[in-house]
Amino acid sequence: MEYGVEEGQVPSEFIEYDFAEDALDFECQLAEARDVKFTQTLSEPLNIGAHIICTGTPSEDLPWFALNIGSGDVDSGRADIAVHFNVRMPQCYVVRNTRRHGKWGSEETTAYRLFPFKLDRPFTIEVLVDEKETLFAVDGEHYCNYTHRNPSPTSAAWVQVAGIKNATLNIQKTSIYPVLSPPIQEVPLRASIYNPEGEKVHWRPNVIARLTNGLPEGYQVVIYGKLRPMLHSFAIDLMDEPREWPRPNIHVHANVRAHVESQRERQLVVLNTWFGGWGLERRQRTARLIPGTYTTFRIVRGPTDWLVFADDVLIGELESRASGDGVKAVRLRGDLFPEDIFICPSTSSPIGENS
Repeated sequence: MEYGVEEGQVPSEFIEYDFAEDALDFECQLAEARDVKFTQTLSEPLNIGAHIICTGTPSEDLPWFALNIGSGDVDSGRADIAVHFNVRMPQCYVVRNTRRHGKWGSEETTAYRLFPFKLDRPFTIEVLVDEKETLFAVDGEHYCNYTHRNPSPTSAAWVQVAGIKNATLNIQKTSIYPVLSPPIQEVPLRASIYNPEGEKVHWRPNVIARLTNGLPEGYQVVIYGKLRPMLHSFAIDLMDEPREWPRPNIHVHANVRAHVESQRERQLVVLNTWFGGWGLERRQRTARLIPGTYTTFRIVRGPTDWLVFADDVLIGELESRASGDGVKAVRLRGDLFPEDIFICPSTSSPIGENS
């Protein structure tokens, strides 16, 4: 129902609604969520490769739930929390934070995926402790990273779930992450960019796919997909292994960012590599993308450099910092939702090999 509300007048339906009572109900729900806890004491420290699996089902009567890794008196309400993964169902986002000496730090909320939790639908959260950060996957797909602060989760004494009535915890070591990820897909090889052929492949967002025969010189990776209407950022990575962790080397990291100054006519393009650490960035404001539309990205392997195109416009060049023969996988993250990914010769593209 729509209301025509004049200044100084409030519809009777609103007058009869008790907002204070509703707020009190919400506070009671929050208190109840904090009281619903399941804590597991750690028998040994969380080292690199420590893997926590948490399962549960969000319920309507508890507005949020949290997974905490901490130390100190867990029942005091002021214990140190190294990693706080707080799912807020009404707001549809996840907060990460650290509490030290009773004080919270700055919240982090960005993620690689849309909000994956729903009321009354079971979930599985995987938590992987690395040297400098903690990684989170939901239902087998990587969701976000959280850089360690002080204290670090490696000094934690317990893991706790709050706000989930049927929560379970399992803590072990792992050599891969996410353990529950779907099978790795293969990127097909095609003769031309103009004539798509072969069986149609269903590509999921944030996919990691294998380049079985690598990416020969003079060939290109082609990604066709739709940009998110509320465009924030996305990245295309050419890597040496088709995995999330242990962290692979990245021969090409092509990151398009619209979030800082989204009103600008062109988006920022950041190119870099990762070989045990980030190299020197190359930045240029060269992408002219329209949110909510379909677009084609191509990364071309040249003799001595990599060329990045968006809809046949060159938006970046990056010198080869290692042999391109090491490229064996492609990873897509963020606000580009792929419909087609394949490899083909670059000479078949609108911009020829001499561009």
